[in-house]
Amino acid sequence: MPQQKKWFKLVSIMIVVSLLSSVFLFTASSPASAAATGKFSDVPVTHWADKHITKLALQGVVEGGTNGTFKPGDNVTQQEAVVMAIRFMGKKSQVDSDGVFVGNKDFKVGNFFKPYIAFAFQNGLLDEAEEYKLAEADPKNDWGSRKASREWITKLMIRAIGQKSVADSLASAPIAFNDGNQVSAAYKGYVNAAIQLQLVKGITADKFDPKGSITRAALATMFSRAESQLEVDYIGQEEGIISALSDSSISLYKGNGDSTFTLGANTRIYRHDSEKAVTVAELSPHTRVMIIASQGNALYVEQLDNDQQVEKFSATFDRLLPSESIMYVWVDNKPVEVSYDQSLIVKDASGAKLAVSALTKDSKIEITRAKYRAKPLATSITIQSAPVNKSGSGKVQAVQANPPVITVIDSVYNRTEALNIAAGADVIWQGSILQGGVTQVRQGDLISYEIKDSVVTRITIQQTSAMTVQGHFYSASSDSKTIQFVKGQGTAQEALEAKFIADHAEVTITGLNGATINDLVKGDQLELSLNERDQVTAIKVLSRKVEMITGAVVVSYDADIKALVVKSNLNKLIPVYLSDKTKIEFNGVPMSLESVGSMLTKNRKLTLGYTDDKAVLLQFVYNYTGTVSSTSTTSNTITLSVNGLPVTLGLETYASVEIAGKSSAVIADVKVGDTVTALLNANQDKASGIQVHTNWQYELVAIDTAAKKVKVKGADQVTTELLVGASELLNERGEKIVLSNLSVGQIVNATYAGKTLKSLKSVAVTVGSLTSVAADKITVLDYKGSSSVITLGTDYSVIKDGATSASAAGLKAGDRVEVRKDAKDRVVITVISGLAKKFWKYEASSNTLSVRRANVSDTNYQFKVTADTRVTNSGAQGNLAQMKDGDNITLYVYKGVLLEVVK
Repeated sequence: MPQQKKWFKLVSIMIVVSLLSSVFLFTASSPASAAATGKFSDVPVTHWADKHITKLALQGVVEGGTNGTFKPGDNVTQQEAVVMAIRFMGKKSQVDSDGVFVGNKDFKVGNFFKPYIAFAFQNGLLDEAEEYKLAEADPKNDWGSRKASREWITKLMIRAIGQKSVADSLASAPIAFNDGNQVSAAYKGYVNAAIQLQLVKGITADKFDPKGSITRAALATMFSRAESQLEVDYIGQEEGIISALSDSSISLYKGNGDSTFTLGANTRIYRHDSEKAVTVAELSPHTRVMIIASQGNALYVEQLDNDQQVEKFSATFDRLLPSESIMYVWVDNKPVEVSYDQSLIVKDASGAKLAVSALTKDSKIEITRAKYRAKPLATSITIQSAPVNKSGSGKVQAVQANPPVITVIDSVYNRTEALNIAAGADVIWQGSILQGGVTQVRQGDLISYEIKDSVVTRITIQQTSAMTVQGHFYSASSDSKTIQFVKGQGTAQEALEAKFIADHAEVTITGLNGATINDLVKGDQLELSLNERDQVTAIKVLSRKVEMITGAVVVSYDADIKALVVKSNLNKLIPVYLSDKTKIEFNGVPMSLESVGSMLTKNRKLTLGYTDDKAVLLQFVYNYTGTVSSTSTTSNTITLSVNGLPVTLGLETYASVEIAGKSSAVIADVKVGDTVTALLNANQDKASGIQVHTNWQYELVAIDTAAKKVKVKGADQVTTELLVGASELLNERGEKIVLSNLSVGQIVNATYAGKTLKSLKSVAVTVGSLTSVAADKITVLDYKGSSSVITLGTDYSVIKDGATSASAAGLKAGDRVEVRKDAKDRVVITVISGLAKKFWKYEASSNTLSVRRANVSDTNYQFKVTADTRVTNSGAQGNLAQMKDGDNITLYVYKGVLLEVVK
């Protein structure tokens, strides 16, 4: 070795040893030794540059001091930056540590750094003339120990990634920062190039600070981001596609097979779209990933994009060839071969894992297949629906002839379901099989059906608009149980027929709300809908309609000829005749025609319904129900929209305001848009009281049918007793029921007018697992195995972890949920959060599951197991008796009932 080289090496070693504690760029034995720690004691996971510092440390680009620190806030010197840039370029091994670098009297660097500076000059990383000139301009400060400026670092980085030509082309372009004119001419092109390549950002949105210094953390971040512009084979670093992922391992596909790496406590995991460390669960399978590993252990994992390189498609399962790892499915009525291997994951609609052998013929499935392999390979299969055998009933919403499908609204849960119809399915009406099959089913029909192997094999039409008869009304029995009508009136085939009337039969007379059989007039032309027992389920009057006037004012009444003249709210005079068929009410109480004459005085207000010149309905107006358009404290008035027309009423000085749940309401509590009932004074010219309509939701806790009372519990857990004697009772479909049809534990919606209960309506509640989520609907598999599609509507809410949102974006398949309508009939989805526990023991004699207590004060550690409690172990059906003390389990509890135990 030449004497000069020996001297240089000896001096370099001595100086380097003395600088180790301050330089923080000393040479480690290998990148793997840095990987053993993976981070520095002064760079916590929460540090803004932790991701970039960790990566560069594992790549051997940056190193720390002997005490395990990195000093991220220290400013970088020019000589340190050069060393980092060369390591970043992967050129460290090409630096000749025995080379001679003398420089001149003004260009001074530390001895450890001289070989790196020489390499930088020789390879165009630095311009020797430019840097000597900078050194000469400031002879008092050594070139190497000067703090590197942001513009100088930018130039170094652009040259390091080989983008000098881009910088040259942008040298005269303006710089997109307010202080761009402060960038030295020699650096303008480099700053513009770095901005264009998205490698640097300003210290603020509009300030670059070109002369400012840069910290070690900031420089590490800049070089880390610049890696996208430079291909370097760092030791232990690989890129590929995530082909398999678990809590303890990750597999990488690189075009020539798969490599598997162990994930451990020291593995640092990141995503390209976040600066913070994430968990394994936040990685997306089948996306590009970069891994830095040592001896099969992943030390650094970063997902590089969000593009899952898979294809998903729906299919119908046919058969399995396990010896060849092949299955056959049907896609668009064509057979398709699908390959798989032992890594295939099969789940049912609730997310529970199954063996591939559990797939059954004709199951509807969704296949996820890796498209990045030379031969596409199925990676997961979700069973959307297996062959179903059940019966049900509902109202037909739509009928499709080819292929035959009917869509029904379930009669119990008010859920929409599409039913596939078997070829040759029987369609039955009144005990006879109809020719034409499903073509005889009409929209609006009420049907019952039987499903075998997921297709409908039998449909019974219970009520249909297609099964109707027409005739002219003749009479009805006094108990409204039978109706007589004339068929073929005025023809040779004229005949009188009679039919029984079904319970809750609907009577429709256009313009008349709440019409009953008593509103029919002899001679009315009728359309009668019949059920399978030939009973009348609906009566529609075809020959007339009823015109309604709210707020009609009496002009005159002639009691002898029963002639009434009123003035409408549009100042139109309307003459009508009253008769024994006119329904007359005073505050809802029926009145006789003879007793009403004295009340039909001039200027009396009433509601009139009439057909031609015949009065059908006469109601004396002592209240108006409508929507509040405005209130005025100045004029002391309230304006309502009643049947689409404005009604303005003055308020009595003593006018009361009633709102359920509010003890002392005033007119200021009445808001525009509220539905209210305004009670009129004796003169019918002012409101003496305002009843605000409100909706409440309760749980029934007790029912007293004899006293016609119920006890209910609200969301505030307060129990209230309600008298329901005069209130309307309805089921989920809005049909009238009696009190005995309700049961304790049911959810009901209560409607109040002021403090008076007007109606109770039962609410369907669905509890189960989400199997799919769309913008307008969700599919829920309940704990009885029934799958339901629930339409969300335009106004719904999602409650998750105590927070409420108006979007389904936070929902995902596998979530356990409760779905119900709220007090205003809007869908509410509540996510049932799982309780993470450790299994202790299960006592079969008492059906009690005990878990480890979190602390001595924890009293929530015992749970009653019912016959309906579902138990799963690693996604498959499990058994509590097989669990061991300390096993991690998740419990799903709903209303104090243990629904599910998941290991």
